[in-house]
Order: sequence, then C-alpha cells, then structure tokens
Amino acid sequence: MNTDKALLKQDARVIGLVGLAHGTSHFYHLILAALFPWLKPAFNLSYAELAMLMTVFFIVSGIGQALAGFVVDRVGARRVLFFGIGVLGLSAVLLSAANSYTALMLGALVAGVGNSIFHPADYTILNQRVSKARLAHGFSVHGISGNIGWAASPILLTAIAAAGSWRLALLCAAALPLIVLAILFINRDAIRPDPIGAHAASQQQGGTLAFLKLPSVWMCFAFFFLTALALGGIQSFASTGLVKMYGMSLTMATSAYTAYMLASAGGMVLG
Repeated sequence: MNTDKALLKQDARVIGLVGLAHGTSHFYHLILAALFPWLKPAFNLSYAELAMLMTVFFIVSGIGQALAGFVVDRVGARRVLFFGIGVLGLSAVLLSAANSYTALMLGALVAGVGNSIFHPADYTILNQRVSKARLAHGFSVHGISGNIGWAASPILLTAIAAAGSWRLALLCAAALPLIVLAILFINRDAIRPDPIGAHAASQQQGGTLAFLKLPSVWMCFAFFFLTALALGGIQSFASTGLVKMYGMSLTMATSAYTAYMLASAGGMVLG
C-alpha cells in the first residue's frame, strides 16, 4: 500500500511539472495575438503583417519540433525542456524592447524556437517517469494544461496592456518562464531522463526514420495539421474579429475566447 501511495505521489508530481511547462508553452502561443490591438497602431501594421508574425512563430515551431525530437534523444528531455523555457522568456524580453516590425519578427522567431521543444521533451518525460497505469491521465493533463495556458494568456495580457502598456505586458510575460524554470530546477530529480543508452536499441531497429513508413503517423499528421490550421485562425483573430464584426468590447471578445478554451479543457476532462 505504501508503495502504491509513493508511486501515485511520484506520478502526480511528474505530471504536474510537465503540465506546468506545457501550459507555459501555450501561454506564449498568444503573447503576440493578444496584443494585436496595441501592436497594430503602434507599428502601423496591416492584418496581413500581424498574421505573418504568427506564421513565422508556428513555422519555426513546426520545423523545430521535428528536429527537437532528435535532440531529445541525444542529450535528454530535461536539458531540452530547460532550454526551451529559457528561450521563451528571452523572446518576451526581445519583443518588449522591439522598435520595428523587423524586431517583432525576430522576437516571434525566437519564441518559435523556444516553443518547438515542448512536445518531444514533455512526452518523453511522461513516458519515462510516469507509471503505465497513469500514462493516459498524464497525457490528458498535458492537453488540459495547454488549454488553460491558451485561456489565461489573452485575459492577463490584455488586462496588463490596458492598465499599463503592451511593453509592460510582455515584460510580465517574461517573468512566467523564469518562475516555471525555477520550479522545474528545484524538482529536477523528478524529471530526470533515462540514460541515453537505454534508447539505443530501439533506435537501431529499422533506423531512426523508420516511423515515417507507418500510415498511422501520416494520418495523425494530417489530422493535427487541419485542426492546427483552424485553431490558429481562432487563436490569432477571434478577439479582433469579434470586435470588428459584432462591435463587442475588447474585454468581452477576449472573455469569449477564454470561455471557448476553458470549454475545450472541460471536454478533455470528460474525455
């Protein structure tokens, strides 16, 4: 019985730490989109130029995510996770100091690099450190924490920007990864990686890229590509669109998006 309690405590600790990191990643998906109402007049940007910032962020994230998987296998998930969280904080500092569209683009690119590592690192840690009986719960919490990050970002950032400035909002956003990084470092033993050699045998069977031959991999890719395409539009322009189309206040429009993401998280809980 004591062994079961100890295992439950260990699993909950790992799942909670990974969920916290993943929520931070999703919070950063929207640090630019949430501030579009301030960035547009500040830099005299068109909606196409604003959309390009998000495009750069997600293209870098997508390409980097594929590459990050190999890096995780080489150096371990914990190191890669620490790196990604630190880069997210750096990106917010760069964005807060931006004085041109080029500087905003650079900040978006750096944020994309930081964001790219989370899924390979997170799922590796969950698979290595969570017992098989609770692995599905770990994946569920991982998804729910991401939705909470999406829901929290626009509410917090627009509130800070409205009370102060968009630069202040980004500086406050930069503090989040530093806090999360400190928490993860204190609990680093819980998310320690398995020895690199433990994965060597599995990698040698069929080659490193053998998984690309599996139809299920491409079916999952197609599914997530289409859902990401739709969700990306909602994330980036839901608040702005509701204001323009229905004359809603920015506060109400942002709250509507937050409700949408919280409802999505609720669906995951039921699932």
